[in-house]
Amino acid sequence: MDVRELSVRIAIIDDEFFVRQTLISMLSGIPNARVIGEAEDVASGIELIMEKEPDLILLDIKMPARSGFDLLEELTHRQQSYGLIFISGYPDEALTAVQKAAPYFHSDFVVKPIDPAILKAKFSIFYNKWQAAKEQESELASLLEAGIPQTYKADQLVFQNSQLFHCINMDDILYCESANRQINVYCSQFEHINIPNTTLDAIEKMLPADQFLRIGKSHILNKAAIRFIQKGNRPKCILARNGKCYEVQLYASNIEKVEQSYSSETK
Repeated sequence: MDVRELSVRIAIIDDEFFVRQTLISMLSGIPNARVIGEAEDVASGIELIMEKEPDLILLDIKMPARSGFDLLEELTHRQQSYGLIFISGYPDEALTAVQKAAPYFHSDFVVKPIDPAILKAKFSIFYNKWQAAKEQESELASLLEAGIPQTYKADQLVFQNSQLFHCINMDDILYCESANRQINVYCSQFEHINIPNTTLDAIEKMLPADQFLRIGKSHILNKAAIRFIQKGNRPKCILARNGKCYEVQLYASNIEKVEQSYSSETK
């Protein structure tokens, strides 16, 4: 796969139709930029993000009822590898916006009315960073594929940090979580283990699909560790193994998928 041929998948969230159309028009002239959806408020924005899983979000701040900052609150305990470019008519919000977006892969700020040259420059900054991360991910996947001792592949998650191989028994894993360009692996024998400079996509390829369940861009669950699913305003599932217990927040759109895996594991 040639990383240079990949397009950045972009979601636009702004309450003004004219602004959304302007952004779509501007982005259409930028190579490697592809708009995959638009939304006019926080609720539809969350749905768009969960359904389309964009690489980059262009986010308005001041919107009716709930703001762009409210949307970030919704995503706080979810996946954080999106890039964010705030689109705002209030320059004094820039510092607050960037601070609130600190846990995310990338953040930037563009002032309305939007200057096409500035938008293109901001996208270029994100694209270079995103492309480098994709290349690193591809190189790591190739390294792991070529360098992992064959005897480890069946029942251990193996990754390389510097010149050392680290092995984690797959049965011991409760779940994996993406955060800040690293993967946190939560196990029953350890508090958690950090795998730096990689992504959930790379980890997913290393785990058996019949044993682990990918939900969205933020989590991979060990099906056998699922013990309880709680529905309601803040749905979550409880995972337990060897006396260690964790809870993972869910989106409503993921509940059925988790329930199906849980049911199949308990039959």
